[in-house]
Amino acid sequence: LVGYSGFSASNYLEQPYNADLDFGTGDFSVMGWVKASAVGDFIAYRSATGSNVYLYIDGSGFLEFGTTGPSNNYLKSTSTVTSGAWVFVAAYRQAGVKYVSINGQVQNSAAYNFNLTGSPDGSLTVGCGVGQAGPLAGSLALLRISATAPTAAQIAKMYSDEKFLFQTGSQSTLYGTSDAVTALAHDSATDLLHAGTSQGRSVFQGLRRVDNTTDAVGAAISASNGLVAED
Repeated sequence: LVGYSGFSASNYLEQPYNADLDFGTGDFSVMGWVKASAVGDFIAYRSATGSNVYLYIDGSGFLEFGTTGPSNNYLKSTSTVTSGAWVFVAAYRQAGVKYVSINGQVQNSAAYNFNLTGSPDGSLTVGCGVGQAGPLAGSLALLRISATAPTAAQIAKMYSDEKFLFQTGSQSTLYGTSDAVTALAHDSATDLLHAGTSQGRSVFQGLRRVDNTTDAVGAAISASNGLVAED
């Protein structure tokens, strides 16, 4: 799990025009984790004639979901983004309604049916806005953009599952240097997933690795009621 930082007017991510980001009148979503240390910063900005979409922390610290359109062209959260803390932000349109969410909770919504199909003259920037404006003074992780939109309940679950990864000392990968899984077992009593590799057995609670062994796992693991047998 990596947090990307150091954004400036000369240091940011950019993707040239991509027709996959022409969402038309359909569903779409932009979400990820941000650790901001200032206001007036852009998280991401898709700029194309007739099809702008951006996610922005305004001068008062509110999350702003901006889109091209004759009305409802930006939507703001009702609470501010906590400075200096990892926060899960989401902006999406589903069934003709746009939403803005912080830490799994919908903050605001509005009807929005504008056709977001642009022309091949723009790009997507991450960590700053169009023209390198408002670079993010902070960090980004797990940013994702999709031509689909999760439900509010699914976004709440993403936050609930992923928030543990942003706690101090949390682990998110298999133990050791090998990613070749040799055996898997789920303990339905403890809801723990056991994954074996040549480096040992990693124990996951949701997305977090909560324990591990250092003995190689061969072909099988069995786990039930907290008891584990492995070959």
